[in-house]
Amino acid sequence: MTFSIVAADPDAGEVGVATESRFLAVGAVVPWARGNVGAVATQSFADATFGPRGLDLLAEGLTPTVVLDRLLQGDEKRELRQVGVVDASGGAASFTGNGCFEHAASLTGQGYACQGNILASADVVPAIASGFEDATGPLAERLVEALRAGQRAGGDRRGQEAAALLVAKLGAGYGGTNDRYIDLRVDHHDEPIEELAALLAWHRLYFGRPREEDLIAVDSDLEAELRRMLVDLGRLQPQQDLWAGLEEYMGWENLEERWAGPGRLDPRVLEYLRRRAPA
Repeated sequence: MTFSIVAADPDAGEVGVATESRFLAVGAVVPWARGNVGAVATQSFADATFGPRGLDLLAEGLTPTVVLDRLLQGDEKRELRQVGVVDASGGAASFTGNGCFEHAASLTGQGYACQGNILASADVVPAIASGFEDATGPLAERLVEALRAGQRAGGDRRGQEAAALLVAKLGAGYGGTNDRYIDLRVDHHDEPIEELAALLAWHRLYFGRPREEDLIAVDSDLEAELRRMLVDLGRLQPQQDLWAGLEEYMGWENLEERWAGPGRLDPRVLEYLRRRAPA
């Protein structure tokens, strides 16, 4: 009913899962990930306990292959299961039971594992792998490109309904206090992968944190422009401190993760303000 990819970017310290299915709210079942540990995709008559159990086993230092063996050991429905596992260093393994509905397959490569069942053809899983390998940029964007490639090859032969993207990274979640870096779901949509890509773009805007080298030092001219825009937007009183007003505005617009402090400005925030302020 589903195709998915689990993958790791050791250099970035990221692990993640992307999945698409003709199954309502697939993100509630398939994807599991833990920062600095790994990721698991459980599907095809999924045993949802495979997610947390698999991550616990990875955290103990077991390889993805051994983790799969442990999860499937004694499982009466093992031949109906599909499971993909990747660890934080990029080791990967995937299992497709003999009883999974065709077309069903697994494919692993350096840093990723792909799996799918009830697919339009045997081309889908290799297309997911190629899409991931050919993509560039951060892990999340590459995972979405892998889904797109699988869909172009036919995807789930019953059609589309839901998609999900989960990327874990230590300290990268909201406020820097958790590892849930990117956690996006499209539960019911005619084009769930494209909707997921759109959500990822919004996530990058609202929750991206600026790099030090990208920050703008605000001079007097830019300070005057900022003040004028905030006044025009009704977010700054004439005698109010500019930086207090800007910080308040950014919180109002859900841009607080991009706050860089007085005297410095994220260029994405400047672009955002210029698009919204009256001419």
